[in-house]
Amino acid sequence: MTATLPPEQSALDREILDELFEIVPDEWNAFLLSVEPRKLDGDGQIVTIVNPDIAGAEIPATEAIRICVAKLAAFFTREKRSWERLTYAAFADEAGTWRVKITAPLPPPTAPAA
Repeated sequence: MTATLPPEQSALDREILDELFEIVPDEWNAFLLSVEPRKLDGDGQIVTIVNPDIAGAEIPATEAIRICVAKLAAFFTREKRSWERLTYAAFADEAGTWRVKITAPLPPPTAPAA
C-alpha cells in the first residue's frame, strides 16, 4: 500500500517552493519554512522562514506565501487531515543544487492496482 500525493497538494507545494526561491536571499545556502496552525483564535497560520545555519536570520513571509499556505490548510481541512506543523526545508549541496524535504500529512495509503 502506498500513499500518492494528490495533484492539488503537489501543485500547492510547488507554488510555495516557487515563492520561497523568489524571496530567499542569494547568500543563503539553506532555509526552513515552518507553518503551524493558530491554537487560540483558530484563524490563519503562524509562518516563519529562517536560515537554520545563521542564528537570527529570518525573513517575513510574503502575502503570496501566506495565501498558498492558507489554501493548503483549507485543502487539509477538506480532506480531513489533521496537522500540527508543516515544514519545507532546503539546502544547497556542494554543486549548488537545492535539495528539498517537505514534511506534511499524507493521504491514507491505497492498495496497489491489481
